[in-house]
Amino acid sequence: MKASRSFCVMTFALLMVALFAIAGRETSAQMNKGSGFLGGWCAQGNPAKQASISRNGAFLTLTNENGDASIGNFQGSNQIVAPGWQFVTGTLSGDGSQINWSNGTFWARCTNGGVGNKKLNLNGIWYPNGNRSLQCSIQQHRNVLNFQNETGQRGTGTFNGKRSISTNWSGTTIGGKVSADGNRIDWDNGTYWIRYRVY
Repeated sequence: MKASRSFCVMTFALLMVALFAIAGRETSAQMNKGSGFLGGWCAQGNPAKQASISRNGAFLTLTNENGDASIGNFQGSNQIVAPGWQFVTGTLSGDGSQINWSNGTFWARCTNGGVGNKKLNLNGIWYPNGNRSLQCSIQQHRNVLNFQNETGQRGTGTFNGKRSISTNWSGTTIGGKVSADGNRIDWDNGTYWIRYRVY
């Protein structure tokens, strides 16, 4: 009886090891397969409408021209689906230069060099000093920025460099330096805002 139980336990353990090995190979293959989606894109081929796709573990993070983000799941060898955007599906062209979306839109590779040369997109919800219980927001329209801090106070601003912004809060001017990934702003008054990627 004991020998039989040991045999069952050993068989189960070997089966689990084999399943994890197979899952690991599939995840690795998926990650390699998805590399064609990564980088900067231009919605409808318009350089003023910057979008991007980045790696997030076994998934992708898709950010559209409005700063809205969705997780990206692989579907087939050259397709991804975005659950956060009503499950729209994107198909990568054979040469990797375009993603055709099932809603009739497309993203094309930016001809101006992609992510490296694009203006940062600061749209979205931000957290003062990383505190998730408090929210700030930024609405960006080209070079014009509209802010709302955690107390509801509103301000305006503009870019005065690739990663430098100047803001005006009812006559008080505060400058900010944006991190390279665009998800942190260090303010001149010693505070900072962080934008978390939830996926």
